[in-house]
Amino acid sequence: MLKDQHNRQTTYLRLAVTDRCNLRCRYCMPAEGINFAARKELLTFEEILFLAETLASLGVNKVRLTGGEPLSRKGLPSLVEGLGQIFPQMAMTTNGILLPPVLDELIGYGLKHYNLSLDTLREDRFFTITRRDDFGGTWNALESLLERGVKTKINVVVLKGTNDDELADFVGLTQDRLLDVRFIEAMPFNDDDGNHHLYLSHQEMLANIKERYPNIAPDQGEANSSSVAYRVPGFLGTVGIIPAYSRSLCGTCNRLRLTPKGTMLNCLYSTKGIELLPLLRQGIGQQDLADLITEFVLGKHKTGHDTQRLEQTGDVFASMTSIGG
Repeated sequence: MLKDQHNRQTTYLRLAVTDRCNLRCRYCMPAEGINFAARKELLTFEEILFLAETLASLGVNKVRLTGGEPLSRKGLPSLVEGLGQIFPQMAMTTNGILLPPVLDELIGYGLKHYNLSLDTLREDRFFTITRRDDFGGTWNALESLLERGVKTKINVVVLKGTNDDELADFVGLTQDRLLDVRFIEAMPFNDDDGNHHLYLSHQEMLANIKERYPNIAPDQGEANSSSVAYRVPGFLGTVGIIPAYSRSLCGTCNRLRLTPKGTMLNCLYSTKGIELLPLLRQGIGQQDLADLITEFVLGKHKTGHDTQRLEQTGDVFASMTSIGG
């Protein structure tokens, strides 16, 4: 069992399988991209599955595939097939553009929870935010998921002065759809893109929504959820607000992160992790690996604020795509 020094059990792995993406969202990656990892620098599927088996033996029972765009990783369905034999719960965060051709295969392997990244309902604005003209691809993925009755959430990174006038429009999507919309506070990644002045707080978002939906009310959220749940009475779906930057829900964190290059992190704001890739290639045994991870998780800080204060040395964070969303 994986427990930290604050007696929280870690049961959830956020697994970034690639740092590559077919979009260039301004809050996630510079316009010119980053120095993407060479294939040999990435964990292989075999190494990922070895790690997954070790983590499952320690009580981890859920994995979320992230990136970059996870579907940019060639052969991803075969990895999902393997992970489905290890973890009872699987989820994916994706922009959805590459999803429809493989969706049924992924569902068949047990991947039945999807978070779709969609920051605007306007085609022109989609290009402004993502620097790519593919709104239709993401919307098509949303329709494909809803048609199959698959558990779907939309992730909306809220950017002040850019898409905050659409919050109520997104809430409207939950009226007659079994859909969860989650608004995310912008974080200061890619600081040179100006994310600090784009930040809108949880309370500001809620006030914005209440201008059109004054009767929106708190709803019972999922255990260990990263979002505060709300629902408009009578609507099929729910609304959540993720205080990603204010970090007011950190105290219930049950997550562990693995970057595409095999760095294990206790927190999104961590800069100090354990480099597992060289150890795996040197042939570390499963028990030694389990002992190493157990000791690492024990040292997890209580909140993201503590992590930032104790580990960060500057104001510019790494690109989100190299960390894993």
